This record gives sequence, C-alpha cells and structure tokens, in this order.
Amino acid sequence: MLNAKNELSQISNYFQFIKADISNEEDVYNMMNIIKDKFGKLDYLINNAGTNTDGLIEDINMTDFKNVINVNLIGKVICTKYAIPLLRKSDNSSIVNIASKLGTKPCEETSAYCVAEAGIINFTVVSALELSKYNIRVNAVSPGLTNTPLAMAGWTEEEIEQQKKNNHLKRIGETIDIANTVLYLLSDKASYINGENINVNGRAL
Repeated sequence: MLNAKNELSQISNYFQFIKADISNEEDVYNMMNIIKDKFGKLDYLINNAGTNTDGLIEDINMTDFKNVINVNLIGKVICTKYAIPLLRKSDNSSIVNIASKLGTKPCEETSAYCVAEAGIINFTVVSALELSKYNIRVNAVSPGLTNTPLAMAGWTEEEIEQQKKNNHLKRIGETIDIANTVLYLLSDKASYINGENINVNGRAL
C-alpha cells in the first residue's frame, strides 16, 4: 500500500486533472493559471472537446446549435488563446486540434457540427501562421467515423456495416488510430509539418 501511495504521489507530479467548461472563458483562464502555477509551461495542447446535435436546419433548436459551436469551435479558440503564454515557454511546443472529416465533406442533418469543424480547420491554419514566430506548430486531425460512444450513438448495426463497406479499409476508425496520428504530430518527427489538416479515415467514400 505504501508503494502504491508513493507511485500515486509521483504520478501527480506529471498529471493534473482540472474540471472546466472550455466554452467558458473564465474557466479556461483559471485552468491555465493552475497549470502555470504547478508546471510553469505547456509543451503541448490537444484541443479535443466536442459535442453534437442532429437535425435538419429547418427544425434546428438555436440553443443546441450555439452549444455545438461554443464547444467545438469557440472552446478551442479560447483554450488556444490562454495557452499561448505557457506554450511560448517551451522550447518546441505544438498544438493539435481535433476536427472532423465533416469539416471538409459535410452531410445532411449535422449543420452545426459541420460548420464548427470547418471553422476549426481554418482556425488551425490561421494559428499556424500567427504562432510560427514563437516556434509553436499547429495542426489538425480530422477523423472519419470512429468507435467512440458519442460518435456511435444512434447508428444501427446495419448502418455501421454500410459505413465499413464504404471505406477502402473496410472498417471504421479506432481511437488508437487518432491517438497515433496526434502523437506523431506532437513529436520531433513532424517538426516540419505546420498548418496542415490530416485526414484519418481509411479513405472513406
């Protein structure tokens, strides 16, 4: 038990779990101050928070629409803004924004999500242009359909099988596919990749 406590104590030196609403500017500001006080800097920022609501434009609830924009797009902007001073203190920092295939290939009944993801892809390019002078690289990863509880909600088994058939690799994505791409973009091996949007979708049709 003593060893477990020591291990937990050591782990806490490297990890900090902070509850925050990333669409709330004050929450993000406070979160970054906590990080500053404990670690002094940030090496990487992965903007991954997201939500969705389905529906035709003519039936859309504007509160739901705005919530998707606030979380999927505005939240990433807020986190980036307040992370910059901490990222500048690192010798080789990097930002990866998680977007979506729907940011460049939209579909029906997901207007808010498609708009937000297209916005974050363009925000990635703007961020790369502005932050290169600080040696901060910014890239985006756009997954296709990926096996997560949020992404798979509402899909029938038949629909999932059809998605697999429509994919050149005959499967849907797994979280490890996305994680490996993010880790590559954060690494020195990707030191000359900046302002790009990497599609990770098995070449879905």
